[in-house]
Amino acid sequence: MIQQIRPLFLVVVFLSGVHIGFAQNEGTLYFMNALPQVNYLNPAIMPQYRFSLGLPGSSVYVQYANSGFAYNSFAKQTGDSTTADLSKLYSKLKKKNYITNAVQADIFRFSMKLNPRLYMTFNITAKEYNRVMLPQDLTGIFINGTSAYVGGKATISPKVEAVSYVETALGFAYKVDRKLTAGARIKFLKGFANATTQRATANLALDDDYAITASASADVRTSGIHNFTQDGYSFSDHWRDYTHNNGFAFDLGATYQVNDRLTIGGSLIDIGSIKWKNDTYAYTLDAANANYTFKGVDLQKVLDNNSDYLKNEGDTLQARFKFKEGARGSYRTPIPGKLYLSGSYKLKANIYGGVLLFAEMFRGRFAPGISTSVHREFGKRFSTSLSYTISNNAYNNIGLGLSLNLAPIQIYLVGDNLLRAPLSVLAHGEVNPYLNNMRYFNLRAGLNFVFGWDKSPDKQPHPQKQL
Repeated sequence: MIQQIRPLFLVVVFLSGVHIGFAQNEGTLYFMNALPQVNYLNPAIMPQYRFSLGLPGSSVYVQYANSGFAYNSFAKQTGDSTTADLSKLYSKLKKKNYITNAVQADIFRFSMKLNPRLYMTFNITAKEYNRVMLPQDLTGIFINGTSAYVGGKATISPKVEAVSYVETALGFAYKVDRKLTAGARIKFLKGFANATTQRATANLALDDDYAITASASADVRTSGIHNFTQDGYSFSDHWRDYTHNNGFAFDLGATYQVNDRLTIGGSLIDIGSIKWKNDTYAYTLDAANANYTFKGVDLQKVLDNNSDYLKNEGDTLQARFKFKEGARGSYRTPIPGKLYLSGSYKLKANIYGGVLLFAEMFRGRFAPGISTSVHREFGKRFSTSLSYTISNNAYNNIGLGLSLNLAPIQIYLVGDNLLRAPLSVLAHGEVNPYLNNMRYFNLRAGLNFVFGWDKSPDKQPHPQKQL
């Protein structure tokens, strides 16, 4: 039995080994054109430094998003004790609740302005993304019992998506004319590990006589995970196997300067997929077999001390809903794609207001958000942004961006829902009120080497004018 559980347990560990990071969409960063990393969100944006270099750790990005609940959605404080208010939690949940967390870090990066019209970027970046979908009915069964579903059914199947890979990308931005700039980036992907829910349904139907019918169907696939459950497996001896998962993706973007004050633009980011070949494994449930109707316990057999009765019921249930495990051939999965649409307006010298519409597109879910910001530059030495973002059903996200440019060293910190942390400390003397209400957060920070500040507006449109 333990051998049967170990592979699935490892998948769960991989999926739940979350990193508070990888916000696929960044609202505050988009308008900070002094940072070379702004080009990650739109390949048409030309950063203000003509050359930049990033070594390992130059850009580390983390993100957490929960569309269903925050800690305060279920935690109830009574005096010095904290209890869980599960009814409150259930009322806060949506039909489908997504918990997303991710992380990425640059291994190497540089960008260079080749001539007044052409800008080149190159990066090698490690990325990881995890997402779990929890249906409201799954918690409802445990919180409210089954009586609420009499004459109907509960959908209780969670779904998981996880991917880690290394991206090597080459991009160019080209000024078509004074108003229009176009950009594109091609990405070669090397997948490390994956777990994906190709198909998953699990339903509980309750008849009027309280008979319970359970049915399920599932196809969960993994790559690079199953081998770790095998005795004697050594990653150091087989690391080359993890170079067999290849994929491609691309970014497209454009910016258009409508007039001296207004610039609009848009971009599509990470449109592509990875083909998984290494250690591919599948966990499946066949709908023809995975169904069972429980009509209740025969008390007479229990009173007659029929020891085989309950055992047979349990064995039947286990046999019908046992995952079939086995090696399988290669399969392909998309990576999380992003969409950005923006507009920037010059309020006065060195002060810009921006509006950004963004969305994540991944495995049938379109998750939109909106961010507004004010950006101020204090010469080439210092720039800052203040933003407000609505995302993941959260409406209290105040973002902040700071960039200190001491060429050739540039130090920066930028994120969404970042400013409320110090405000919580000032107001309450602790950060817990901020953490207890947090449903969305991202942070990017690092150190760049930068050279050649380009301040001429006719040569380099402002970032916020760019999209």
